[in-house]
Amino acid sequence: MNGQSVERLMDIILQMKINLAHINETLAQQTYEIREQLGLVFNEEKGTLERCLSGIDEKLQECASLILDYRRRHADLTAMREKLVQLGAEPSVLPPLLPNDTVENIIAWRLREINQEGSL
Repeated sequence: MNGQSVERLMDIILQMKINLAHINETLAQQTYEIREQLGLVFNEEKGTLERCLSGIDEKLQECASLILDYRRRHADLTAMREKLVQLGAEPSVLPPLLPNDTVENIIAWRLREINQEGSL
């Protein structure tokens, strides 16, 4: 190989090195941009999940409140039914009495009930 061929080969190698550096920079930039976009999507989805969980929490708190209300009203209705019976009436059957248990177990019981009915 003569000197001119070696110099040309060195120029080609140098140009390849420059091109590879440019490709590497472009790839790094695209990777960074994709990572940023995925981070935004992740945070958005995370916020959506947190709002869903908050909504579930609110509904569970509402359920707990309704359980207390149901128990109170059932007791009132039971007392009213007893008075009707004493007055000679034949009142209709009472709605089911909730299990005397924790809110968690009552919710689980009710879920099983409506699942068996095919409502869930």
